[in-house]
Amino acid sequence: MYWTKKHVFVCTASHCMSKGANDVVGRLRLDIVRKGLDAEIMINNCNTIDLCDIGPNVIIYPDNIIYRGVTVKDLPEIVESLRNDTVVERLLVSADTPEEQARKAFYVDLLGAETPLTEGELDTVAARHQYDSAWLNEQMRRGFLARKTSKETGETSIQVTKKSRVRYSI
Repeated sequence: MYWTKKHVFVCTASHCMSKGANDVVGRLRLDIVRKGLDAEIMINNCNTIDLCDIGPNVIIYPDNIIYRGVTVKDLPEIVESLRNDTVVERLLVSADTPEEQARKAFYVDLLGAETPLTEGELDTVAARHQYDSAWLNEQMRRGFLARKTSKETGETSIQVTKKSRVRYSI
């Protein structure tokens, strides 16, 4: 088994890839080798971590660090942080960052809406929070929202899933 001190994952799912994730992971691997850190730090690509709208995302284990919006220009700072066990605060994602607070507010708002929630009501709440239909579709695809069809009426409603409630502690 190959053991390292840190394991870095770069999301290369479709949204992150469209924003340059392949360049980030390739260059990060090269930089780690060039700095002689490859015996201590393993770099891998991974599929989604469900933060598609703010990617490319980089996850560092065992440090429990997630960076958002990473570009090739950020890599020298990230490599130095890996070497020195520091954090690049400006890229950090946590429950308190604005993007996560905005998502939580959106889901809290949905939970406060009349139930069952219709597609139109979902669109209205999303617009109020400045999320578009592509973002909503991604939330559906990732399992944060679900469409449910009533067996009795045949009508479709939208539900906030357990995944959302757990992630945002709501």
